Amino acid sequence: MHIDWGALGQVAVASLVFGVGIAVLFAVAVSALSRRAVAVDEKRTVSVVDTAVAGACFAACVAAVLYGLYLIIPQFH
Repeated sequence: MHIDWGALGQVAVASLVFGVGIAVLFAVAVSALSRRAVAVDEKRTVSVVDTAVAGACFAACVAAVLYGLYLIIPQFH
């Protein structure tokens, strides 16, 4: 049995980067929604940017999850 350590390292790094990346995207989305909620509670002008950032980050998270499911489930290929 031969283990390709270089390929194993690439998979480990890619998993770490994408796993952390999705968590960061989700955290940014929750933070943007929180800023929007605070603005609504304080009756300030609601920033469209916060809403757009939250929507884009949540959409990216959903897309990443769906792509992962596509890669895992063989019937989708």
